[in-house]
Amino acid sequence: MTRKIKVFSLYSHDEIESLNGLLKTHSKAKLTYMTPANGYGSGGALVIADYEDDEENDEVEVTEHD
Repeated sequence: MTRKIKVFSLYSHDEIESLNGLLKTHSKAKLTYMTPANGYGSGGALVIADYEDDEENDEVEVTEHD
């Protein structure tokens, strides 16, 4: 498993769809929203998604656990 972080700027429908696609495959992702209300920029939102990728390093994990 590899810990990954992706950052999405939510200004358009396409960017929201990209974030939704990530959440469908990584339902335990932790999201942090940065908005004008908490000091980020003047419009839109910045979302930081912190998640673990189950698809990578699977063989290494099996070897490490045996």
